[in-house]
Formats: sequence, structure tokens, C-alpha cells
Amino acid sequence: MAATYVNNLRVAEPGNGDANWGVTTNSSLEIIGEALGIGSEAITTNADTHTSTVADGASDQARAFHLKYTGTLDSACTITIAPNTMKRVQIIENATSGGHSIIISQGSGANVTILNGTKKIIYLDGAGSGAAVVDVTTASFGSQAFYLPAGSTGNRPTGVAGAFRYNSTTSEFEGYTDAWGSIGGGATNVSLTEATGNGSTTAFTLSTAPGTENNTQVFLDGVYQEKGTYAVSGSTLTFSTAPPNGTSIEVTGFTESSVGTPGDGTVTLAKMAANSVDSPQYVDGSIDTAHIADDQVTGAKLANSVDVTTGVTVGGASNGVAITNGQIALKNSGTVSKLDFYCEQSNAHYTRLQSAPHGSYSGNVVLTLPASDGDASQFLQTNGSGVTSWATVSIPASAYNVWLVKTGAFTAASGDQLVCASGSAFTITLPAGSAGNTVIISNAGAGLVTIARNGSQKINSVAADGTLPNGNSTQLVYTNDTIGWFQV
Repeated sequence: MAATYVNNLRVAEPGNGDANWGVTTNSSLEIIGEALGIGSEAITTNADTHTSTVADGASDQARAFHLKYTGTLDSACTITIAPNTMKRVQIIENATSGGHSIIISQGSGANVTILNGTKKIIYLDGAGSGAAVVDVTTASFGSQAFYLPAGSTGNRPTGVAGAFRYNSTTSEFEGYTDAWGSIGGGATNVSLTEATGNGSTTAFTLSTAPGTENNTQVFLDGVYQEKGTYAVSGSTLTFSTAPPNGTSIEVTGFTESSVGTPGDGTVTLAKMAANSVDSPQYVDGSIDTAHIADDQVTGAKLANSVDVTTGVTVGGASNGVAITNGQIALKNSGTVSKLDFYCEQSNAHYTRLQSAPHGSYSGNVVLTLPASDGDASQFLQTNGSGVTSWATVSIPASAYNVWLVKTGAFTAASGDQLVCASGSAFTITLPAGSAGNTVIISNAGAGLVTIARNGSQKINSVAADGTLPNGNSTQLVYTNDTIGWFQV
């Protein structure tokens, strides 16, 4: 009986009495290994559509768990993964050139858009002609909410227009157009329009006219849509392709608030905040000492220099700045004291030194600076008693050896990183392992690489050698005598 290919990986299942069952089984096992690896498939230059059909019982890049699409695009490309009865989870990477999205589809159901330079975890539901593709991350949180990537300012990824994240340093949402910037705040009105697609309607009326696509964020079933997939005219938003039937459509619009200017002579004293009148409102010569409160004369009204013999206090003895005999004391009325050093360009930026909060102290802290400026690349360290000195960073040795390219039999050492590049089969023998030893092997050649055990030491708890087909990589870590070398 001939083999069948009805499973989700399209590997051969030998039939009863199949004379080649051994060959078929070995081929199937190799294909299963391929399905757990990384594959790459090129799209025809500037193609608008592309089909990846996973071959029955034969090696195919589209079978890989992590599938990377390459090629050059001049517009978004819809990729159909076939057959439409195949059910599985994949990581899809858009590694194309040109800055355009790819749209992953399996049938007439929902699809998933992947921005250029990004990856998504998706699953194919294999429902036949109506098959849908689902964004696993979005689906896991339902329609009530979804979580954004979060990280500090220093963790920002390379910017891609339309990217959206939460900045844990500033505690703000931020987005990227041509630079990272905070989203929200200021005099802005936010409107929400919700609708449901029917598979044919492309134009939808918004609750407020946003003025331009740049003032909108559009989500279909919780998936962000690029600005190039729709246009805005007045209060009408028109999609280039009608959203599928039953698709949840959510449009957030942003418009500026209008702040009116009062007419001349219409602002009364009751409408003015205390202490809000500045000098242009006073008649020359109308201010006398009776109208100047204590401690209210600014530095601009003083002589160019002030010579204080003993000491001076600005702001009060308990919450001001005291300068006396080579010592500066910065006190406050409930917030930690700060010292700001401003730049030379219109005081646009500053570097701040500030005290730790009260609860962090167990006593006063005194830091003594070194008597030199140190050497290049040194850092300032303390001896634990407040005395600082310059020190040089000690860089630990690497746990890995440099990459080696091998074309014939070789016995590896712990820490080796090997690239096998031969058209013929050959053997890499593992070293005698100790706990924590590791070896990385990658097969870039056409020949099958055998990974041989060292003596009686096992691989993945089995006393048998392993194989590494073309295009596959593995890292092995020696665990103990029971497990031996474990594949991570």
C-alpha cells in the first residue's frame, strides 16, 4: 500500500506492506527534524502574491517552524500557505527588502499582516477553503485588551514606522515615525469608532474627522493596520481591501483641542491667578518699597557682583541654599535636593545630581574624589568608605572558542563552534564531557554530518550517535552520566 500525506507536516506515513517502509520512515524523520528548524524562502522580485505549498514527503523550506521570507518588494505581498487543510503553529519573519509588509493567508478567512523587519507567531487553522490565519499573541488576550512590548529607553529596538511600545523608563506609551516619541498628552481630543466588516464594504464613517491618516490608529481584530492600507477624507475612512465578514474594526482618531483667546479688556481680576501679573502691566514709577514683599528682589535688580564676607543663605535656613567658608548646603522642604548643570545652548538640557531619599540612608555619606583625572576607559570606584579612585574594567574570558570551518572528520573540544561545509558525509566526535561543557555545530554543507559519542557517553539519554542534515544547527551541553550531551 502506498504512503499517505494527511498529517500537518506533510510527511509520509507508510502503508501496510510498504516494501520501502524503512526508507520512507527515515525520510519522514528527517523531514520532522526540518519542521523543527529554520527555513528561508525567496519571493519573486516585486510580486504582489506568493504561494508556499509544503511538499508531500519531500524537503521543503516552507515546512520550517521559523520561516523567513526574503526578496525585494515594491508593495505589500499576500502569501498563501498551502495546503489549506494543514494545521500548525509557525514563526513567520518578514526579512524582505523595500520596507513593505507581507500578509499571511491560508484561505478566505482572516489573515495576519507582518511589518517589514518584524516577526509574528501565527497558527493556521486548516479549515479548507475558508481557512484563517491567527496572530497567536493577539488571540491569547481576546478582544478586551492586548499587551504591548515593554522596555526601557535603552532597550528601544531599531525603529520601524508604525511601531508602538511601552517605555518603562518614562512610564509612557511611545511610537515611531522617523524617531521615537511619546504618544498622548497635550491638548488632544481622542475619538473611538467601532464597526464590523461584511466582506464588501470599504468605506466607513468616523465619529470625528481626524484630518489625515497620521492622526489615526486602525485595528482589525486587534491587529494594527499600516497607514498605506487605508485613506482618510473628512470623516470617511476607506480601506484598500474590504475587511472580511465579521471582522472587528476599531479606529482611534486624534484631533487638537481648540483653545480660545479672550477679547481685549475682558479678563477681570477674579479670573487671574494670584501673582500672575508681570512687570509690563505696571506703570513706570508706580512700585515703591511698600509694595515689595520681603525676599522678592531678583538678581537682575542687584549689582553685578555681591561680596558676602561670612556666608549667605538663599531661600531660608531650613529649605534654601547656604554658602559658607567653602561649603554649599542644599536644603529643601520635602523633596530630595538636586544640583542641575545646564548646557551652553539656551539652557536646553541639564545633567542632574540628586540626593537619595530619606528611607535609603543609615547615616551621612561623604565621597572623596581622587587627586587625578584617571586614564582612558577607566571608571570611578569606591573603597566602601567613601574614598574613590580610578580603576580599569576587567573583561572575563569568553566561554566559547572562535568559529571553525570543518570539511572532514574532527574531534571537538568544549567551547568549540563548528561550521561543517562539505558535500560529503563526515563525522564530528564530541569531546569527553564534563558538566557544563558545550559544543555548537552547524551544517552548511550538502553532506550529512554524524555527531559521534565519545566513548560510552550518551546523547539525549540515548547510547546512539546523532545526525545533522544540511541547513540545521544544534548546541549540545553535557549534563551528567545519565543524560550525557543534551540538545538545547
